[in-house]
Amino acid sequence: MTAKTKTPSNPLNGLHTAGIFSDVSIDGPDIGTLVLIVDRAKNLPNRKTIGKQDPYCAARLGKEAKKTTTDIRGGQTPKWDQELRFTVHDSPDYYQLKLSVFNDDKKTDLIGETWIDLRDIIVLGGGQSDQWHSLTCRGKYAGEIRIETTYYDNRPKLEKPAAKPRPVASFADLSGAAGSQKTPVKRRPLPSDPVTGQAPSPPVAEHVHTPPRPQPNPPSSFIPNQSPLQTVDLMGVSTRLRLREQIYHNTGR
Repeated sequence: MTAKTKTPSNPLNGLHTAGIFSDVSIDGPDIGTLVLIVDRAKNLPNRKTIGKQDPYCAARLGKEAKKTTTDIRGGQTPKWDQELRFTVHDSPDYYQLKLSVFNDDKKTDLIGETWIDLRDIIVLGGGQSDQWHSLTCRGKYAGEIRIETTYYDNRPKLEKPAAKPRPVASFADLSGAAGSQKTPVKRRPLPSDPVTGQAPSPPVAEHVHTPPRPQPNPPSSFIPNQSPLQTVDLMGVSTRLRLREQIYHNTGR
């Protein structure tokens, strides 16, 4: 018979309840602390045939794993309200948190598990989250668990350069700036005299006297009482009267 070679067991198998492993060689420096408040769970499937199950929660971050106390006869709605603290290193393994809920019995049964993305929480200056997370077991819904997550960052904060104060312009500067905008129009200088070599004086605008415009005569206020036709008619009547008087005097003699 050929002897079976026994493969050496991984020393981390007994330490990490959540079943996640991390390479210690890639762990970076300590950058902060992650605090978990494992509050409670609901709608858990019952893994115990008779009676109520005894659930507990295990959390795994990087190479460190911790668990809560067991809620005896917690059944499908266990309550823990327990704090778990983790040291966060500058490594990609510390941006994923795994939570697993087990039934504490002679044979440990997995009730449900989930992964929590911490990239929005482990940020410079710290972050936090408080929400329910869905659990699954073998691809099926296995209840929900409420976790309060708070990250305390140890890295030094980047100091922003102080903004230089802008100089406040006085009223004199504003008035001077307004006056400087009205600059005279620059003109090309006149050519110098070829004989004297002096530049001619700029032409002076001559004042031309403009005579006043004649005003139109105002309309006459005289309004004739008779039209020209009536005047001609009256002259004819007077002439006839004179002829009649002459004829009368001649016949009377």
